[in-house]
Amino acid sequence: MIRYPQFTIDEIMAVFRRRKKFFYLPLIFISVICISGTFLLPQKYKSSITISVQKDAVLNPLVSYTMAVTAASDDRLRDFNEIVHSRPTVLSLMDSLGLKMIAKTQEQKEQAIKEVKDDIETDLRGSDLFTINFFNPNPELAQKGAHVLSELFIKKRLEVNNKESELAVEFFENKLKDLGDKFGQSQQQYIETVRSSVLPGGDSYGLPSRIGELESQIGTIDARIESYQTALKILRNTTSNFDDPTTITNYYKVVFLDVPDADVLRSLLSKYEDLSKRYTTNFPDVTALQIKISDLTGRMKHTIESELTRQQNQVWDLQKQSSNVIGTIRSAEVSKNQNEDIRSTYDVYNKLYNDMKIKLEQARTNRDLGEKGAQQYVIIDPPQFPVHPAKPNKLLLIIGGIGLGLFIGFLSAGFMELFDMRIRTTRDIEVYDKPVLAYMPSYQEKK
Repeated sequence: MIRYPQFTIDEIMAVFRRRKKFFYLPLIFISVICISGTFLLPQKYKSSITISVQKDAVLNPLVSYTMAVTAASDDRLRDFNEIVHSRPTVLSLMDSLGLKMIAKTQEQKEQAIKEVKDDIETDLRGSDLFTINFFNPNPELAQKGAHVLSELFIKKRLEVNNKESELAVEFFENKLKDLGDKFGQSQQQYIETVRSSVLPGGDSYGLPSRIGELESQIGTIDARIESYQTALKILRNTTSNFDDPTTITNYYKVVFLDVPDADVLRSLLSKYEDLSKRYTTNFPDVTALQIKISDLTGRMKHTIESELTRQQNQVWDLQKQSSNVIGTIRSAEVSKNQNEDIRSTYDVYNKLYNDMKIKLEQARTNRDLGEKGAQQYVIIDPPQFPVHPAKPNKLLLIIGGIGLGLFIGFLSAGFMELFDMRIRTTRDIEVYDKPVLAYMPSYQEKK
């Protein structure tokens, strides 16, 4: 059995003296590399922006109240990291900072995208606060990059929210139209039943004919509302980029709809087409017409929105009058038990139709607020101009290099001593647990 004796301080110091070159060499080598790295590695400046997200003013009408509150708090920063680090966001950032022009080949472009992604750091603090950090060798670009990244994220998040709101409005409009058809059918059945059973003289009271007049007015206004909604959707989805050929095409679609100022827009478009055939877009008259058309379409959008609300309220007033007339007819019923199924069907569709109108109005309000959703994002800490580089961290690099050098130095010295089989003391013999006949000291002659 081999015995492992305890080492004394003197023996450890003796080992250190014998193996000091294996200790000092790694320490000096690694320390020199780390210290040199603090001066040779490229310096990068860091700029940060912190933004708070306010709660939604209107909850999603598609879900219940509890679910809507939970979704409103959890989804405001949904896909935060994915949007910030997405390829379109990085490419837009590179365009804004002028970094895309450096890459000539596709391989260089991919490498540049990867480097820019590595320079982006995000910190999500809860469900209503986030920080974006951007690193760049140029402190001015670092500050601008943090600001641009926040704008790109907010813009993309608003696009997603507005798309969801637009789909919700479209869904409720379609459902309201379907329920309106079913409600109209059940209403007509109910009127015919009342006319035959309650009012044997037909139009003796003039109430059924009054309902017909109201329904005719509602149909006319509904057609106008549909035209307004189509025009408003086209105007919202059309940018004022006259270099895009679809812009003029979309504006002509609005011209042929029954909307306010359509004749004025038609006149401006005709003048614009006439001038654009003879001059370039930089010609002053062409530019002036572009501004007039953009201003007019902006005013038309607000006018149509106001008119749409007014027409919708008018429809609801007419529907209320129709319901009151039907209530008057119902009060004149001779037998309360007759045609109970038809009346209950009418009541069900009437309630569903009224509820759907409320939800549609909520969805439209949510959509209109979403168009101004950028106000929900409040900048808590704007990006500052960095004075000192954040990378490399010189102190951390130097301390880490010295620590790593000490560790490797101790490790290398210990390994060299462990694998050295030379016998230096009596203890090196005793560990083998063998009988010893004599110790022969070694003397060196002094010169």
